[in-house]
Amino acid sequence: MTARLNRGTILIVDDVPTNLNVLMEFLESSGYRVLVAVDGESAIEQVHYARPDIILLDVMMPGIDGFETCRRLKAEPATSDIPVIFMTALTDTVDKVHGFELGAADYVAKPLHQEEVVARVNAHLTLSHQRQEIERLREQDRLQYETLSHMKDQVLSTASHDLKNPLATIMTATAVLRHYVPKDNDRATRKLDHIDEAAKHMCDLIVNLLDLARLETGVAAEKGDFSLNQILDSSFARAAAAAEEKQIKLTLRLLTHDVTMHCVGFQIGQALQNLISNALKYTPANGLVRVSAEVTEYTVCIHVADSGLGIPQESLNHLAQKFFRVNTVEHMAVAGTGLGLSIVREIARQHGGELLVISKLGVGSQFTISLPHQHEVGNN
Repeated sequence: MTARLNRGTILIVDDVPTNLNVLMEFLESSGYRVLVAVDGESAIEQVHYARPDIILLDVMMPGIDGFETCRRLKAEPATSDIPVIFMTALTDTVDKVHGFELGAADYVAKPLHQEEVVARVNAHLTLSHQRQEIERLREQDRLQYETLSHMKDQVLSTASHDLKNPLATIMTATAVLRHYVPKDNDRATRKLDHIDEAAKHMCDLIVNLLDLARLETGVAAEKGDFSLNQILDSSFARAAAAAEEKQIKLTLRLLTHDVTMHCVGFQIGQALQNLISNALKYTPANGLVRVSAEVTEYTVCIHVADSGLGIPQESLNHLAQKFFRVNTVEHMAVAGTGLGLSIVREIARQHGGELLVISKLGVGSQFTISLPHQHEVGNN
């Protein structure tokens, strides 16, 4: 004996026995499991212990009518997602709109045409199953993302401790060894310099990778209100010693009217410091690096301009890609991780802004962090 295919469970709610019998017989012969109820109260009760896949609901019934029955079903989270198809002789558009406002999926008109009922039931069951599958996939994706995020957090933690600590030991040991190397032993001194430079480069690379990973995984950082002039002044002060050591003139032009920025203050400061550091690295001695900001109607723009090497036109669109380095002899001679601009771009994006660049090879570059406009807070 061949088992009948169960295409789904349907609850028919109608106070007319003839309607119930005819629909039940036809739907069962079409492969559905059929439940019945003769009024709204018993329908609501039955839904809670024998959840159907779809409900065919008569509008005109004794006790609570179909509209009220639908309203109660849609008001409860446990039953709100069950599709409801009204069966009614009402043809007034107002009644139909009212049913849709209550959450009905569809209408079939009385007297019923059995083939139409089955077609509409099939269509809405298909839609319901597709929605459930989408929700299942979303939940699956969410769980996978949480798992990957947890794994990435573990990698970040490992990198923070298990990689940075040995590098710190190497750098400390190098500093100690310098005390035991004779001052006139140039070869040993150069070797120690190479070890020191390699360790610092590796440390910078790890720090940049950690920063970028935190940004890309959306690790939450609390925003607050910060003075743009204070961010500019603080970043300028941190770079002053490096500029003096390279004999580069570093200038700062603060805003005449300061603005408050609702942002992650240390991230905006980090982005600005990365741009200043880049400008200093790629600007020869006796060059100029200018830090400034301007406020337009829609944006706050932070500029870092230099009189450095400049960038070839074909490289401009690749600058913020991870590990990208401009492939000229002069640029490759400057030590770098290839991650600084990626971090700046990601910080700008997470603040609703963007990173812009204008450059001419052999003349210099201007990098701009463009952010949404903030309100004015005072005068300097």
